[in-house]
Amino acid sequence: MEIGDMIEINRVQYKHWALYIGHGKVIQLVTPDGPSRVSFCSVSSFSGSVACKGTVTIETLQDVAAGNTYKINNYLDDEYKPRPTDVIMGDVDKLRGSTIKYDLLGNNCEHFVTFLRYGKSKSKQADDFLKDLLTGTAGLLGVLAAFTASTTAAASTLS
Repeated sequence: MEIGDMIEINRVQYKHWALYIGHGKVIQLVTPDGPSRVSFCSVSSFSGSVACKGTVTIETLQDVAAGNTYKINNYLDDEYKPRPTDVIMGDVDKLRGSTIKYDLLGNNCEHFVTFLRYGKSKSKQADDFLKDLLTGTAGLLGVLAAFTASTTAAASTLS
């Protein structure tokens, strides 16, 4: 395992991501209740907007994995060049212990580690979820359209 490797941790329902920083340690973006819980969010009574926050922590890989299986998965290496180790570690030093915006689909733990490794925030997991949601929605709309068309056709034969 090398500094800057992205670690994919299997949490059964989802994948948690951390970045290896050496000496058995990883940096990760977690919610206040931990990586397996919903993030801390507040709702503005004025605007109705939702603001969520996550914390950047450094822990041992063994503690973060917590008995779950994990693997190195630098899946974007063919698309982006990993940043130099000193640049990654400079960001690690700046970000450690900080509280930053957290958004399950726009700035989650996977976005965080891809930003550290490549300088680009990406999440295949979030993209796949949105694609599945849209495909499901499109499928549902297609069923509704077919139902509406068949109902209209049936009604016209009765008139």
